[in-house]
Amino acid sequence: MHNYEREFKALKIQMEAEENKTEKMEETIKGLLSNKLQLEQEVAHLKELLVQKAEEHTNKGKQTWMKEGWTSDPCYSINGVNGSLCSILIYLSEVNKTWCPRLPGRVIPTASSQRTEVPKSAVIRENLQGLSSKLANRIQYKWINQRIFSMEDIWVKAGRSLSAKHDLKGRKAKQILVHPGAVTDEIGIARLAFNGGPLGELVQWSDLVSTLHILGHHLHLSASITDLKIFLGGLKSGCPSMPTLEPNLIYTDILGLQQMQKALPNIWSKYQCKIRILDSFGTEPDFNHVSWAKGHNLSSPYGGLNLIPLQLYTMFPHTPDNTFLGFVVQPHWSDEENKKLESIKRKNQALVYGKRASFWKGKTAYLDTIHKYLDLHGTVDNGALIPSYVTNHGIVKGAEVHALLRESKVFVGLSFPFEGPAPLEALANGCVFLNPRLNPPQSRLNSEFFKEKPNIREVTSQHPYAEAIGEPYVWMVDMDNSTDVERAVKAIINQTIEPYIPYEFTCEGMLQRVNILIEKQDFCNSTTSWPPLSTLQVVTAEVGASCKDTCQKQGLICEPAFFPHLNSAQSLANYGINCQTTEHSGGYLVLPAYDNNSKRCVFQSDPLLFSCVRSHLSWTRVCPCRDYIKDQIALCKACL
Repeated sequence: MHNYEREFKALKIQMEAEENKTEKMEETIKGLLSNKLQLEQEVAHLKELLVQKAEEHTNKGKQTWMKEGWTSDPCYSINGVNGSLCSILIYLSEVNKTWCPRLPGRVIPTASSQRTEVPKSAVIRENLQGLSSKLANRIQYKWINQRIFSMEDIWVKAGRSLSAKHDLKGRKAKQILVHPGAVTDEIGIARLAFNGGPLGELVQWSDLVSTLHILGHHLHLSASITDLKIFLGGLKSGCPSMPTLEPNLIYTDILGLQQMQKALPNIWSKYQCKIRILDSFGTEPDFNHVSWAKGHNLSSPYGGLNLIPLQLYTMFPHTPDNTFLGFVVQPHWSDEENKKLESIKRKNQALVYGKRASFWKGKTAYLDTIHKYLDLHGTVDNGALIPSYVTNHGIVKGAEVHALLRESKVFVGLSFPFEGPAPLEALANGCVFLNPRLNPPQSRLNSEFFKEKPNIREVTSQHPYAEAIGEPYVWMVDMDNSTDVERAVKAIINQTIEPYIPYEFTCEGMLQRVNILIEKQDFCNSTTSWPPLSTLQVVTAEVGASCKDTCQKQGLICEPAFFPHLNSAQSLANYGINCQTTEHSGGYLVLPAYDNNSKRCVFQSDPLLFSCVRSHLSWTRVCPCRDYIKDQIALCKACL
């Protein structure tokens, strides 16, 4: 018994020892497990730090690269990058979202809210703020940008005035691509703007951009062929994929169209009916028609577009087969500059129209005659090549030109440049324009300047539009006839005129005209008819007369959109013309027409050959004329 007790005690001691050992082992295991978890957390934390450090290093590298290389791809500037750190961080966190966390305070709209942000209705805008970001980073638009914002108050007031006079509600906001080929990197005309280069085209582009913005449309500005490809989906860029623009309208020029055709040969035709071409001097139908131009030796680097001629938009209303777009004559500048202009007293002086010294060559006798009565001033690039009695101010800014016009009685034309904005700016400042006659009239047949222009329009003076305004604002002179020049100068000295701007060259006039063109002019839908057919007035021309001249004699204008409505025997019968025999032909530019003796009528089989400006020595033309609003020739009286 004693032995059992001793064994039991020994066993109990052994079991207690084992239990203690087990507890210690469990404690050790718990400790190890705890240490393992802590180690894992520490390892994970270290990994996060390493990743963060790597990302920071990569982000800094990306930021550094973008600081240097953001101009390498136009998609960066399209997405708001302008080289500043702020714009780069916004791009890396909101556009290319894989690089940076969103900046504090920045709210990223959802896809659905982004869609609702784009207004569907066109509403007259009260400022130009939306344009500033689109223009600020585009060096190609620098001159355009300066002109636009120098006129902000005028544009805003004009928009308010137009909307007060007309119901502008219910208009759809269009997606509009603007691609001025002349300012693109590949052409580079914009670079000459500050050094006495031609400004007429840039003036028109500036005013078109302002007009489209104030009217409430969505603008997309292109400044290169690469831009064009990105917008229309013909190029992969370094940015995240951007949605391809589906424009309702595309405004470009002939150079821009040629760029589009070459860079996007499989895409551009999709937009053909939506294209509007800014074409300063106009393109007549026979030059526009590819096969006709080739077959009749009418080659021109600017012709052969094969568009509907009304798709070409001109500076002045000189070619009725095209559409008159126009521009704005800037009446004043900032309030401060206006006060300066208003305080200027008219002097016995004249300002000569010609920035290039070469324009003055051979004009000394003409200027000598004017100098007998007036002090002469100029804004010429090379004063050494002009008469010594001329006070030359050099190439100056627009506000300084306006000041010179305000203190001058006469703006002296030198017969060149043709059809620029400056003579109308003179009238806007109360300064008479002396407009030289061109004898013989200048055209591609006898002028080096017009040699490659796609028309045979004859220009009878330096400025035909001003010529039509007439005295007392515009005086015609024969530069080679000193008696004629003296007569005009003496008359001008003894008169005073008030500043004058035709309505179609004001901001409001351009807003009115462009708004109607956007809303009504449709080359994609053959069933639409504009202007209203109710405005059609049919006039038969004399043999050998054009429809342009025939309508003009009646105080009307030829309207090419109406030609298809006269192009059948039934239509002519409605206007008292009975056709005994008929035929269709694509071999003439004067159709529809008829032979009065044989009662034979010939109709046009090729709609691109309808023409207001051509005539025939044997046939009588049937002309589609319409009325027009005074000082707004692009619009009929029923068009508003």
